[in-house]
Amino acid sequence: MALFGLLALAVYLMYKKEWVLAHIALIPSFLWHFLGSFVLSGELAGNYDYYLFLLAFVLLFVPYKEFFLKLLLVLFYFLASLSKIHESWILGTYFSSLKTGLPLFPDWSIPIWTNLVIFMEMVAAWFLLSGRRLLQRAVFIFFVAFHLYSGIFVGFRYPATVLPTLLILFGPLYAYTPPPLTRRALAGWILVSLMFMAQLSPLLVRGDEKLTLEANKFGLYMFESNHQCVSSATVFLKDGTQYEVRAESVSARSRCDPYYYWFSLRAPCERDQAIGRIVWTFDHSINGGPFLRIVDEQDACSLSYDPFRHNAWIKTETDAPEVIGWPVENVYD
Repeated sequence: MALFGLLALAVYLMYKKEWVLAHIALIPSFLWHFLGSFVLSGELAGNYDYYLFLLAFVLLFVPYKEFFLKLLLVLFYFLASLSKIHESWILGTYFSSLKTGLPLFPDWSIPIWTNLVIFMEMVAAWFLLSGRRLLQRAVFIFFVAFHLYSGIFVGFRYPATVLPTLLILFGPLYAYTPPPLTRRALAGWILVSLMFMAQLSPLLVRGDEKLTLEANKFGLYMFESNHQCVSSATVFLKDGTQYEVRAESVSARSRCDPYYYWFSLRAPCERDQAIGRIVWTFDHSINGGPFLRIVDEQDACSLSYDPFRHNAWIKTETDAPEVIGWPVENVYD
């Protein structure tokens, strides 16, 4: 309730044009969101939280706020397009392997629409910053339609996050903002550079990040592949008894990150002294392809996870992981 009270106070201070006090009133909510999403838990944060956190950071702490808020939103589109440079989107297999396909459109047209989205995010999004009114408005209308349509798949949290920002920064009241090239703008340009570095960091990790999900969370990763997975574990207790732990993805919303399943097994190892070892296998399919056994370990309790490099216990394509079977058509609900 205290945070809601501070947010209401910030709105009142904005109405009174007390901008410094309004910023101060927003800082506790900003810090709590950061701690809750990125420090106190590794599971609560979705990729959408990156939008909220970075936009709020610019609003609160970075000079030339209007320009860098606009640039960040365009950069989000561009960086998201980089994660789509994969057969998932180029061939459209993300959607063609779903039971529903691409709603409202025939299957043969899927690659046309997916490549159009890549082009619009990678190239056309930059024209949101343009001073040419007709071109800027055309791109703006496309992205409004895109976000409304995307709600069919991702629900309306993502559109509710992006659309208000898109309307405020690039909507009817849009005015061209020239890029600042002064010393005061250095913080904003450093932030932009860090975003590029984070997005490209998976290139430093061996293997297909869509399969292993390693270094995946450092950049924008949402909606890039159709994941299906099965985690099977046998827990051997020191008294000689054993029991099974099995988890399966339930829809294309599932990330199928081996780290998440490893962590859920590792935690009991540390808390329960009765556990001797855990035999663990993890089978992963992307875009309707075969289930590949990318993890096959005799003791999950002895494994460690390095977020900054490839973990040898996670197999890549070059390790020729065993084909276990084929998935049923996935759903996105």
